Amino acid sequence: MGKGTSGRIITGRGDSPLDSLVEQLWREPVATGSVRIVLDPEPDTAWEDAEDYWVVPSAARPTILIPRGRPAVTAAALLSYRGLRPVRVRAARTLLGVPSRFGLPPAPNRLVVQRRTAGEAAPLPLEELQACLNRERLYAAIGIRLGDNRKPTLQLFSPAGVPAGYAKLAWDDASQAAISTEAAALAEVGGGTGPTRAPRLLGTGTWQGRPYLITEPLPGKVRGVRGRIPMPTPQEMFALCPVERVDTLSSTLQFSALTKRLEVLGTTGDGEVARAAGTLASLLSERNARVPVTARWHGDLVPWNTAREPDGQLWCWDWESSDADAAAGLDALHWTISVRRESAGIPAADSLDAALAEAAPFLRAAGAPPSSWADIAAVYALVVAERAWALALRNGGWSASRTSRSQSLDLLAKAAGLLSGPRAQPPR
Repeated sequence: MGKGTSGRIITGRGDSPLDSLVEQLWREPVATGSVRIVLDPEPDTAWEDAEDYWVVPSAARPTILIPRGRPAVTAAALLSYRGLRPVRVRAARTLLGVPSRFGLPPAPNRLVVQRRTAGEAAPLPLEELQACLNRERLYAAIGIRLGDNRKPTLQLFSPAGVPAGYAKLAWDDASQAAISTEAAALAEVGGGTGPTRAPRLLGTGTWQGRPYLITEPLPGKVRGVRGRIPMPTPQEMFALCPVERVDTLSSTLQFSALTKRLEVLGTTGDGEVARAAGTLASLLSERNARVPVTARWHGDLVPWNTAREPDGQLWCWDWESSDADAAAGLDALHWTISVRRESAGIPAADSLDAALAEAAPFLRAAGAPPSSWADIAAVYALVVAERAWALALRNGGWSASRTSRSQSLDLLAKAAGLLSGPRAQPPR
């Protein structure tokens, strides 16, 4: 038992990572007083255990809750999908997971969800997920998310330790929009066969008045698209998001929705960002380039949202940022810019030229004429700036945004320069 933690109740009103998780996942049952969340509980006849977790690696530095009580489940929660983890995380999970098969504890602290022994049993989110999947009993490994896009994520297991699904639950307006978007996208693209696959949507519902979704588990031997694992080919990138037509940029639903969101943001202040975004959007509308249009774009196609099976089959997930009816090539630009940022810390504005060159095979495969490439890059710049700006407004400042205010302005200026530069031919 961890020193100084015995019997500590996590209310969800503090500023610790565990408080943040309680606020996201168990807020309503805790608020009623019929449920409490306790760190390293002492025996108490007034309460009974409903769910029991190891806090890994410890209560002082929690990153994930691992189900306790069944060694097969505990081990599976630690050892499954190691091919998706960075090398250091993979090694740490192996060191904890192998001994846990024999009942050895993987961490010093427990987090226990308890109900009052007297009175009506309050519903719990894991029970809601079980009912949605028509399963009598499931266990969950629960990620502790602290970033600006945080939401409860539960990897579900059967009592035998077999992966049963992956759940996301909304808890605020931002996560509600993201999960609703992903559910709609997966209803279209999930569960198919072909060069690229997205997980099948197993179920949807509401918890605490907010939506949730459950997807099928990925194949057990997938490996993240890192190192020697090849990135998507043009054929794979457009397999789930095929080109449907060639049309003007203003005709696309994605660009129309983007410009409307920017107009709303422009009324909230920050005149400099509003002018830069408005100028670029107006320039794009005036040029109104003809572009190939895909059924949708993924919106966050990056190495950490993709994996391959040993036979090369590509999988992609996390469709929270997807938009229907979008200019082809946005996913390719996002991939190349994200890789450059992760590997070398290069801001998007400094990568735009190089990313456009790297994305050329994908743009050609989609049938985009070179005269439209700068327009597609400018749309992408608007997307990045709009996301960062919206996040800054939601969080009361730019400090939580991965793309800073100055970087957003630089990116918008760089995109405008591409449109007016000598290489940007006027669309015909």
